[in-house]
Amino acid sequence: MLKWIAGLLVVVSAVIIVPAAVSQMESAQPVYTYVSQFQVPRASWAAYSEDNEKSFMPIAQKLTADGTISGWSTFETVVHTPDGYTHGAAWTSNTISGLMKVLDELRKSPPRPGQIASTKHEDLLMQTRMYHAGSGTEAYLRVICSAAKPDKPEAYTAILKKLLVPTFDEQLKKGVATYWGVDEQYVNTSASSTRCVVITYPDAEGMDKWAAAINTTMGKWSPADRAEFAGATVADSRRDFMARITHSGHK
Repeated sequence: MLKWIAGLLVVVSAVIIVPAAVSQMESAQPVYTYVSQFQVPRASWAAYSEDNEKSFMPIAQKLTADGTISGWSTFETVVHTPDGYTHGAAWTSNTISGLMKVLDELRKSPPRPGQIASTKHEDLLMQTRMYHAGSGTEAYLRVICSAAKPDKPEAYTAILKKLLVPTFDEQLKKGVATYWGVDEQYVNTSASSTRCVVITYPDAEGMDKWAAAINTTMGKWSPADRAEFAGATVADSRRDFMARITHSGHK
């Protein structure tokens, strides 16, 4: 499961990573995100990025403009691992059919050289029911995934809402972050209890300010709060991901 979490982190994403067009914190209608990620050899990074600008971006821009999807992004990993993914793209819609229309358009053309050069590829389909979108352009992505207790995974989200969401929203209002959300798998390719907190920032300074605010909040927790938070997840299951968002667009 830990190996799967390491692969999931670029959600992004997501969560992978595409703020929803609405700023509603909880919704009966989930937002869906499709993440496509590649492990690209360093010598092919420039070619992959150029191919993305010629193939993926025009399709994403067109389908965002007509309302098929609500947003999209491309990203590059900042902290690399030997087996991890280096590049990816994600797009978000209120419907599964909206996500599939992007794939339909992409598959009308053969793979570009930058994609062919990749040594590994993975797709993820995520859903988000708790999120809040602010304003501004996102430059960095941080994803924090943990394995919630399998017998009651919803308890982790409830505890986040109780202990950390007020700080999340406070930082969003200050412009420290541009989006936060809690992602889970829609297509379960591994343990369905994994939950990922996804945050996007307008700049690197935002990451510092966010971390300082979270540390301050956690420093005020009672021993009971700490025990409740720790007890909601599987011990030592946390895995993090950081990426630079290279391009993005929203409805």
